[in-house]
Order: sequence, then structure tokens, then C-alpha cells
Amino acid sequence: MKTVHIKRKFRVLLLICSFTLLLLLLLLSWSGCPSGGCVRHTGPYIRQLPHREWRNTTHKTILRWTGFFGDMSWEQSDDRYFQRCKVKTCKLTQDKDKVGEADALLFHAGSTFNFWRGITWPTVRLPHQVWIMYNVEPPPRTPLNFQNLAGLFNWTAWYRFDSDVPVTYGGLVKYDSDMLNKYSKTSRNFSAERPRLAGWMSSNCYDYSRRLVVINKIKHHLPLETYGKCGVRRCPETICRDTISVYKFFFAIENCLCKDYVSEKFWEALRRQQVPVVLGGADYQKFAPPHSFINIADFPDMKSLGDYLLKLEKDEQAYNKYLEWTKSYDVYGELEARRLFWCDLCEALHDKSRPAQVYDNLDGWVNDEPESCPQWTLGNQLGRWLDGLKIKWSLM
Repeated sequence: MKTVHIKRKFRVLLLICSFTLLLLLLLLSWSGCPSGGCVRHTGPYIRQLPHREWRNTTHKTILRWTGFFGDMSWEQSDDRYFQRCKVKTCKLTQDKDKVGEADALLFHAGSTFNFWRGITWPTVRLPHQVWIMYNVEPPPRTPLNFQNLAGLFNWTAWYRFDSDVPVTYGGLVKYDSDMLNKYSKTSRNFSAERPRLAGWMSSNCYDYSRRLVVINKIKHHLPLETYGKCGVRRCPETICRDTISVYKFFFAIENCLCKDYVSEKFWEALRRQQVPVVLGGADYQKFAPPHSFINIADFPDMKSLGDYLLKLEKDEQAYNKYLEWTKSYDVYGELEARRLFWCDLCEALHDKSRPAQVYDNLDGWVNDEPESCPQWTLGNQLGRWLDGLKIKWSLM
């Protein structure tokens, strides 16, 4: 009977794979090139140009040529966002008829791809304009052939810190002297405020980093409580923050182990004043508060990690040291980070010291990554789904 059940599962799996293969073959036939054609380069990623054209206007106009994941309002952002910025003299538009007035054209990678027909590219390009590729998703989740976009973009606005105008999922603000004096005199027992040990939440069970393998291993060594489609428990949206704030440790494992890719999972754990247990492709020491997280990669095996977390559970003083940073820093999340991006972009557009440049090898820049962060391909799409099914069926 068990053999028949397994055979039935693999027939379903074969059908799913066949259908997925057909869709992906159609997908691969899309070229993504503007009507003027595409140029491929194998040289340095960025080519410096001898002269930067400059339009002498008081305000810089940013034309959002695409939407943000289909949202043409880009999360209802408008010119009011600039009022809080250091440099305020910018304005936003979605009106493509004003392309001649634009100082910058913004293209979201997730909207540049369209399964059926691609996008309509601008028919003209003025010398002073800066074309910007915006992306908050790692390469394995971005189905674009970046080789076909060589020579088009002047700037990148990615989650990566080496992009021209980085856009992140969160960040830190150091308190001013008054706040530092205030919090330095306070004392909290965070350990006592967090009665439960460890939690994890995810609804993406077919990710590239195969994090469910890590989660299943650690569950052998400590009582980890899991939420979402990939877990056992459910977290009602209206009270989810309160529900998961009771844990001393919150596992923030990224779905892709890519350079500088740190999603809201990490930043939200810090905002809840928990200790994130991380696994990703970033160097967390460069941007996280001091002594604020625990990196799975620092442990030889899951037993060692589990033993360490159980030890901290019993040692309130040692645990509370992981939250000493709360006396010196405030943490902001994804929404605030998106708002700050508009300020950074406006300031960059007014900065005459920035050189004229073009990404002749955008594909090379995107894929300047470790092997754990491959570009989107047919193979890794099928691989993650197959591995996800094997993990679900306890075959991996």
C-alpha cells in the first residue's frame, strides 16, 4: 500500500514538472530587449563617460516608467515624501508624455519583465537623463536576462550596498545625546519579557536556500515553534506582531543567500526587540547593531546552535546583553526605508560630483555573487520546487 502511495505522489510530481517545464520554456523565449535592440558586453561592469550632461533646473523630475510590482503609485508615494528630505527639490510623475522633462527614468525589475509581451520602452533618450534599474529581489527571484539590458542603465537602485542608490528593508538611527542619556539610565529584563524560546515564520516553502532543511534539523535540538504555510501554527494578521513577540529568539533565514540581501525578517525581529538568529549572504556585522544577532553560520552544527540558545535562555544577564543596543539605536522597517530611498535619490540627482556612467555589463554586476546566489534559470526553478516537495514528503 505504501509503494502505491509513493508511486501516486511521483506521478503528480511528474505532471507538475512537465507543466512547469512548458511554462518556463515559453518564458525563456522572451528577450526583454527595447525596440532598438540589445548589445552584449564582456568587459568591465561600468564604463565611465567623459562628460555628464546637466539640465539646469531648480527641480529634478523622476519619471517612474514602470510600476512597483504593478503598483503605478509606488506604494502611494508622491511629492510630499520630499518635504522631509535634506534635498527637497524633486518631483515624481507617472506621465510618460512628460518623458522629455524627466531627469531620471526609474524602471522596476519586477515590472520590466512581462511574461506575455515585455514592456514598452521609451522611444527617445535625452543626453542628460539617468536611467535607473530598481530592484529589491535577489537574482534567483528576478526572471530577467540582464545580458540583454547591457548599455541601458546608468544607475542601480538595489538592496546591495554597492549599488548607486541603495534601497534597503530597514536600518538604524543612533539616538541623539538627550535620548542616549535617557536610555542609559534605564534597565529592562528582556529575557523575562519573552517567556517562550524560539519562533520562525514563513509561507515560502520552495525557496532557494532550502531553509526548511535547517529548520527541521534545529527542531531536533530545541523547541522551535513555526508559523505560516511552512509551519504548524497560524498567526492572525491583526495580532501577528503580538503573537510572535513572545519569543526570545526569532529565526530570520533568508530565502536566498545573496550578497547584502537582508529582508524585513531581520529588521522586524530587531524592531520587536528580539534576538534574530540569522542565515544569509550578507556580512551582518557591517550594518546590524553591535552584539544584536546570532549567526547560524558561526556554529559547526545545529546541536551546537541549539545548546547555545538553551544556555542563553537560562542566563538572563547573557541574553540581555544581546539587547543592550536598544539604549543607543532606534530601528526602522521596510516602509520607512522605502521613504528614505526617495530622499537619497533626490540628493543623488542634484549631486554634480557623480560621474557620467553606463552599465555596459549589467549581467556581470548582478552576478558578481557567490555560488549560493545564482541568476534565475530553468534549472534552479525546477530544482527548488523538486527539493521543496522532497522536504515536504520527508525525502530530504
